[in-house]
Formats: sequence, structure tokens, C-alpha cells
Amino acid sequence: MSMPIRGWQAHRTPQGDGRYAVFFGDVAMDEYFRAPHFPVAGDKIIVRPLEPQFGGMVANSAAIFANYGVPTSFMSQLNPGELTQRLLSQLEKVGLDTRFVILDKEVPDSRCIILLADDQHIVLIPTLGITHTEITPAAFDHMAGAAYLVTTVTDATPFRMGELGASEVLAGVRAGGTKIVMDLDVYNLENHPSPLIDHCDIIFMNAIGYQRFSGCGQSIQALLDRGALAVIVTNDSDGCRVFTDGDQFSVAGHRVDVVDVTGAGDTFTSSFLYSYLVSDDLRYAAEFANAAAALSVGKVGARGGMLDEATVLDFMARSGRLSSVHQPSPT
Repeated sequence: MSMPIRGWQAHRTPQGDGRYAVFFGDVAMDEYFRAPHFPVAGDKIIVRPLEPQFGGMVANSAAIFANYGVPTSFMSQLNPGELTQRLLSQLEKVGLDTRFVILDKEVPDSRCIILLADDQHIVLIPTLGITHTEITPAAFDHMAGAAYLVTTVTDATPFRMGELGASEVLAGVRAGGTKIVMDLDVYNLENHPSPLIDHCDIIFMNAIGYQRFSGCGQSIQALLDRGALAVIVTNDSDGCRVFTDGDQFSVAGHRVDVVDVTGAGDTFTSSFLYSYLVSDDLRYAAEFANAAAALSVGKVGARGGMLDEATVLDFMARSGRLSSVHQPSPT
């Protein structure tokens, strides 16, 4: 079987083509607890504390994406305290550029509580209460020069740039050629229905999110009609379904032993974006992302998906899933 040339360097194009990515969103200290089962209303259970892990959905995605070797920036709005310094120091150690992080002493410490039981998890995310995120001209230019701006509805809603609101900021970034990417995840009805989604080129959601999304009268076709390039619905070990204008297809998942599913969706998102960046092929991106997500659940911690491209391709080859898809070639 012929194998693609591996690694970011193999696919590199001349400097200035916008092939770096910006991730704007949360970073947190994830506090883990193992439970015998998930509690019901009025229940009391004894849980076992586990080692805290660096996390945050967007930070996880950024770290995993950067680990493939693509220049990556992480942006957020955090307080200047000791926990923030630990969180940012760890992101810098894995190669992320954090110079555009906004420090705001009014923002509380960023933590998540994650309850594990069997092969699933529940994540409790305390709100940071951010209502205004001022985007500087330098930060805007950096976002507008990237291949991707990856964010969430929650993180993008407070965007402001002088008199401009979030919609105008995203439209301006997109006008420069940057693809706007959002992960709607479980599609919380409290905050996810938003006109900001209309500015997206690539949208991810999981099976729960899709049920809620379609259940409140939304449609994937409407997103595509409004300009989205692709909408991807993930379904754990059953793989994913990719919707594009005029086409849709499913890609099967992988059956593997599960240790911790936390961060599997973040691994999928970043791996999809990386492989699409180097291949320009949505089916290949879905295959690659499914494989990376399957590998990630064998480790504890939301950043278990920090894999290199060679490891993912080897897993695809051993699974018999590499020869059937487009293999990227150097440009």
C-alpha cells in the first residue's frame, strides 16, 4: 500500500498563505471524579477523586491541532491569577502562541468538574460571566490572516471591536478568507441558538446536539443554504456523518477499549480540521478524525488525543481504513 508523506512539513506551502490557526475559547483545570454510576435527582454517591488534568474544550482542540505541527494561536479572556498562569504556561509548552490572551481581573478562575462512570462522562462547566470581549485591531488582523478561526457560540457572543458587534467581527474575519469553525457540541438550548452560526464555514455537533438542534426546528440544509461548507455530526464509536451542499455521507467509527471519553470530540474536531487543511478532502478528514478520536479514548485526560500524524495513519492502515480514502500528497 502506498503511504502519504507524513507530517506538516510534507504539506507545507509558502509562508504567508494563512496556514496557521487561531482558537478562541476556554481553558480550564479539569477536576475528575470516578463514580460507581451516574446519580439521579436526590441521589447521594461516593466518588473517588482523580488527578486533575489541563482541559477546556477549545484549549484541548488547540493543543491537539498544534501537536500535528501547524502554527497555532490560543486566545481567551482570563484573570491574571496563579491558575491562569499555570494554564497558559502549559499551553505554551505544547507550542501554542498565547500573546493575544486578554487578561481581565474580573473573570473568575476557570475550572470544570468531570464525573466518570462506566465508559461515559458528565461535565459541569461553571460560567465565567463574560459579557464583553474587546478584540484589538492586532488580534483581529491575526484572526483574519488564519486558515481557521475556531471558537464557540458562547465565546464569540461577547466579541466587540469598538462599535462593532460579534456578527460584524466574525463577518470581517471571514471576509479575509479565514474559515470560521464552531463546535456546537450538545447544542444547549440556553445559549446555542444564535445568528452567529450563520457566519460559520464548518460546524460540528454531536448526536445529542443534533437531536436538540433538529428538535427545535433547525435544519442542517438551512445552514448549508446560508453558506456553510460542511456540517459534521459525530456519534461516538458509531463514527460521523458529513453534510455538504448537495451531498452527505457516513464514515464508520472504530471499536476500541475505552478509558476516558473526555476530549474525544475535541480530538475529532482538531484532527478533522488538520487533515482537511492538508488534503482538501472531507471524506479523508472524516476517516482521519474518527481514527484519532478512537485512539484518544484509551487515555485519561481531555488531551489524550495529542497524537502525531504517523500514529493515526498507522492505526488507519492496521484497521484497513487507509487504502479506501484519498491520501494527501505534498503541495
